[in-house]
Amino acid sequence: MRKVSTTLLALAFAMQLSWADNLPNLGGDTSQESLTPTQEREIGEGAMREIRRSGELADDPEVVAYLNRLGARLVEASGASDSRFTFFPVLDSSVNAFAIPGGYIGVHTGLIVMAQHESELASVLGHEIAHVSQHHLARLIDGTRLNPLISLASLGVAILAAHAGSADGVAAAISAGAGYNIQKQLDFTYAFEQEADRIGMQTLTRAGFDPAAMPTFFERLQKHNRLEEANAPEFLRTHPVTFKRIADAQGRLSGLPYRQTPDSADFLFVREKVRGLQMKPGDAVDFYRKTLAEKRYANEAAHRYGLANALYLAGNHDGAWQALQQAKSALGKAGHPALEFLAGSIRLAQGRSAEAVGIFQKAADFYPASRALVYGLIDAQTAAGQYDKALAEIADNQTLYPGDANFYQRAAKIYTRQGQTMQAHKAQGEYYVRVQEYGPAMEQFRLALTQPGGDFYLLSSIEARLRELEAINGKDGKARGMP
Repeated sequence: MRKVSTTLLALAFAMQLSWADNLPNLGGDTSQESLTPTQEREIGEGAMREIRRSGELADDPEVVAYLNRLGARLVEASGASDSRFTFFPVLDSSVNAFAIPGGYIGVHTGLIVMAQHESELASVLGHEIAHVSQHHLARLIDGTRLNPLISLASLGVAILAAHAGSADGVAAAISAGAGYNIQKQLDFTYAFEQEADRIGMQTLTRAGFDPAAMPTFFERLQKHNRLEEANAPEFLRTHPVTFKRIADAQGRLSGLPYRQTPDSADFLFVREKVRGLQMKPGDAVDFYRKTLAEKRYANEAAHRYGLANALYLAGNHDGAWQALQQAKSALGKAGHPALEFLAGSIRLAQGRSAEAVGIFQKAADFYPASRALVYGLIDAQTAAGQYDKALAEIADNQTLYPGDANFYQRAAKIYTRQGQTMQAHKAQGEYYVRVQEYGPAMEQFRLALTQPGGDFYLLSSIEARLRELEAINGKDGKARGMP
């Protein structure tokens, strides 16, 4: 998948200009200066806006929730309590993960699929958490004494292009950064990789995962890189896997007790879900039917779920329902929210919205921690014309999760259906605020004020919100200190 590479390359070049007013002046003694946590967060927020606009985020609620649960477990074990973390999936079959300043960690779906065990995936996330907690980007700038604009823009292009395998883009970026010592940059990069490996393995162990998963996954990744990127110089890869790194990771295992950690059901189901998302639906159906017939699977229930999900994505809803019942039988009495979410989604796609409401309602009550089931319930209630119930559900969850943009977007949809355009624009504005698109947010609030109807309190709340955003971001919608 190369669409994302073009967008991210454009992002990196844009950042060369937009970061100019926000980065520290490193013209003097760089040992005394660095990116502040606020500046790191601003860089990360700007990058996330552009990545979101690229359309390559795997905005699936179950995948997002799983990565953030796993990530939170690792962050707690790492002791990085001074940093905020957000984990997000990128719909890309390449095997990669990357950290953006400010605690944003992207995980390619290809990495989840390639991981044979949950501990392997956790080892990569632990490594990326260490990059963030140790402020490697800021330390890179300090240590290399680079001009910050050249450093960040060129390094950003190189990293993002290397994610997508774009060697030409990296070469151009390095040429544009003439005047700094590339070898010095690489020395720091390797040192940071070793530090992230060491801290990441400690995190892995403290979180209760198998530390041996790190060198095991490194070896598989090295083989994968040789097969997929044989023509790319090693320094173009964001995480060069060398024999020394593998040997170091294996050496750290001495003295540690053997630990075989079972995979969680969450991991098994999410892995099959993203496998289907990154394949063409027809190809995914063929894959699951063939591997099930040959009994080539690690977990039968998860594999049958994968087939059901592939059939659902292919539009074969009756076949998906049948395959889902087989997955439930294979799992037994334990049950899992992923199976119920797919069941409700299938019934909703079949136009059986009342039945979908029942499935989602029962499942959401049984699995109260699953926000995906709540999204499904609201969508089913909306499809069934139960607007008041859906809005009440949204209001309850906005109180619980005030930063969740999804509830505001769903509210905007319902208000539009009801013809309540002022409320619809207001809700859409709040959605944009939560995805940090401040210009569109203010435009929505201004549109809301032009709509007929609305009582004094609603109008006052919209005007107050607009004034607040204008004061913080400027009337053009460009936040101070944000690209």
